[in-house]
This record gives sequence, structure tokens and C-alpha cells, in this order.
Amino acid sequence: MADNKMKAKVSRVSTVAPAIPTAKHSMFLSALDISKITCNNLGMLLFYKTPAEKDFPTVMEKLKTSLSLVLVDFYPFAGRLDTKGGECGRPQIDCNDEGVEFVEATIDIPFEDVEIDNFQHKNFFKELVQTRHAKDDDSLLSIQVTAFHGGGFCIGANFHHVITDGNSFWCFMNSWAECSRGLPISRKPHHMRRVFQRDNKSLNFHVRAEEVVTDLIKEAHIFRYAKHNSLPIEYSENNSSAGDGSVESRKNTRIIQKSIKEETNLEISTFHFSEKLIQDLKERSGASTSFVAVAAQFWRCVMKAQQVPENKTVYFLVPVDFRGRVKPPLPPTYFGNCICVCIAGITAKQLLQKDIVFAAALIQELISSCASEVYLNNFVDFVESQLRRRNKDPTLRNVLSGYIAISGMSPKFPVYEIDHGWGRPVSVQAASLGGIGSIMMFPGREGGKSISLSTQLPRHQMETLKQILMVIPD
Repeated sequence: MADNKMKAKVSRVSTVAPAIPTAKHSMFLSALDISKITCNNLGMLLFYKTPAEKDFPTVMEKLKTSLSLVLVDFYPFAGRLDTKGGECGRPQIDCNDEGVEFVEATIDIPFEDVEIDNFQHKNFFKELVQTRHAKDDDSLLSIQVTAFHGGGFCIGANFHHVITDGNSFWCFMNSWAECSRGLPISRKPHHMRRVFQRDNKSLNFHVRAEEVVTDLIKEAHIFRYAKHNSLPIEYSENNSSAGDGSVESRKNTRIIQKSIKEETNLEISTFHFSEKLIQDLKERSGASTSFVAVAAQFWRCVMKAQQVPENKTVYFLVPVDFRGRVKPPLPPTYFGNCICVCIAGITAKQLLQKDIVFAAALIQELISSCASEVYLNNFVDFVESQLRRRNKDPTLRNVLSGYIAISGMSPKFPVYEIDHGWGRPVSVQAASLGGIGSIMMFPGREGGKSISLSTQLPRHQMETLKQILMVIPD
């Protein structure tokens, strides 16, 4: 079996610039982009199984050449983040063709040792991608290609969330693969971030997160952004809500963060939901989509595994893509962040004592009620108002305190279509997860409508999750 303490050996580091120089300019960042500026960078791993006789240096040159070609259209990746030089100090992208870091490495582990357990996460996976932190680095993309002993390799991509969401990132990865196969880019990116630009004169009001109790879902809370001139609401655990920066809220947040920092025995596990299991979950929960069925099951099970106290608030956060929800609709290839995070909250007692039907209905109501152009516009105005106040973290992260389940990526992304000429990847997954309760969903390796879900928990809690997550509730 593979040694989890194994280190990758870097043999070469180079910089890949666009094959054709692009016009140097500063690119506007929308509120949707800036809302991600303090997020951790995202690292993705794509595993390819190739024969031992495959010439690794030739593969490297092919990948670097095709990367330089695709960067002509996806040139912002080759730029740098400028956090101070924009309009009134607004962050922007300096499109300067400085290039993308390209790391060539090897690791003394047979590929078979990685796939023997269906690519369950291993500690050395962090060696397969360059670690970057948004606050420490102004580069926007790093690529590492690591060869395994005896054949097979992994493409690790680390990107800054401020430049793109998952939709745009996987569009880039597929376009890169097309260039590797000598094909023209079939889905060229649209650079049009100023569609979300706001006139400062229209921001003479306060925007805050507003608690809403819906008629459909009793005792739950869905948070929306709304124009408001009154003082912020003080939330507390006693009224089943979040904190907005109050003393009690900050205390709860510190306690939870302290327990996370003290917990060093974290484990990442991947669960494979077959098409049959998903169909059974949909029938049991009444969910309208596979995502809602799996998300409802996970939310309830992960809170059980964490043994959340009954009076504590638990949250579910889901990103919603707005490309097709604005008028007129944006092209599917809009390049940048075009997602808003929608938030629902309820006490652990209410979530777990009720049936999975309730959890599925709440998540469905969350998506339906927040997936409107009004919600998007209010969110944009909220972030812009925070920027005017020089808030360096214009998000709701300082509002929520409690136990959070955050959904990332999507089982609809075409991650298994990224073929550089030697076949499709045999596994795609995140190199790391942001925290306890975070999940990443990808299409299942077996195809069809299956889903792979990865999450991170302390080891003793993960053991409990493994026992209950794949079981249809009574």
C-alpha cells in the first residue's frame, strides 16, 4: 500500500505564457468575484492511467504547448491579482501575460496503490498540487503534473476562486484538453464581467442579510439580501438563527473554530452514490433532483455524526449558478464567478427529529426561493455596499456561527470528459477540503447518474458517517 508520508520530487518548474501575446489591461472584478477573494484556493486532481512505456517528458511538452495555446483565450489565468490598484482601490486582475506556473514532479508510488481502494483520499494527495493561499500569492493558476512509479500520472490544478467558479474552471480544463488533441476550442470564454458593474450613486442604502420564515417550511430560516434602513437584527442560538457579529455569535464561532484547530485527526472520505441508490433516496425523500436527495441525506447524517447539541443551529449552504437566471441570460461560457451562495438554517433538533422529506423540501425551497434575479441583484448590491465601507471580507462568513454543511462543485460538471489524447481520467477529486462539513460533489466514475461525494470530519465522526450515510432512512 502507498505510504501516506511519501513526498513528491519536483524535477522542473517553468512558466507557461500565452502562445500569442494578449493585450495588456486591467480586468474589472464583479461583486460576485470579490465575494470569493478571501476564499481558500481550490485544488483539483485528475488521475490518468497510462502504460509504463509512455514517455513522460513527451507528455510534459505536449501539455505545456497546449496550455500556452489555451491561455490565448483564457488569458486572465496568466495574469496577476492586484488587490489595490483598481478604481478607488478596488481589486482587479492585471492581465499581463506573466504566465502560469508549471511544475513537473515524480512520486515513488505505483499507480495501482492509488486506485486499489477506488481512489480514497490519501495524505500524500496534497503533494500532487501546489499549495497556494489567496492572501499570500497574487498568481491565479498553478499546474503540477506528477508521474507515478511504473506509469500513470496526475494533473493537479490550483486556482484562485476570485477568478472563476467551477463552471468556468472546468470549461477551461476541457478546452485545454481539446488543444492537446489538436482541436479548436469548442466553447470559447466570454469576458464580460462588467455586466455586474454598479453605479455608485445607486448604493445610497444599506443591504443586509435578512431572515425569512417561509410558509412552506415551518421553523426554518432562509437568508436573503434585502434593502433595509433599520439596524441589523441581533440573532442568537435561542431563536434558531445565526449571529450577525454579536458578542454571543463571536463566542460561539471561536469555540467551534478552536475545536476544529485542536482536532488534528481529520479524515477525508469519498462516498459513491450509485444510480440505484440515488433513485431510492429520491423516492424516499420526495426530492425532485438527485442533488437535493443526496444533499438532504448528507446534511442529516453529518449532523448526526457530529452529535450536534439539539439547541444549536445547523446550516446548509449551496451555490446557485445564475448564468441562465438573469435577463437576458448570460452565455454558458461566461468566464468568471456567476454564483451566489444560498443559506438555510434550522436547529439540530428540528432537522433530525423531522423526516428526510423535510430536509429535502427545505433545500429545494432554498434553491427555488433564492434563484431569482432579485436575489442576485441584492447580493451584488450587498457586496458593493461592503466594499464602500472598506470591508476586506464582504461576505456572510462573519454572520454565521454554528455547524455548517457547504456544498461545492456539481455532479453536472463534465469532469470525466477531459481527454488530452491518452484517454479520460479514471478519477477526479479535490486535493483538500475547506473545513469540517464541506463537501465536493462530482459525477460518479461509473457514469450514468451516479454521484461521488467527498467530505472531511474528525476520524471518529467519519466512522459514524460511514455507517449511516449510504443507508436509506426508515
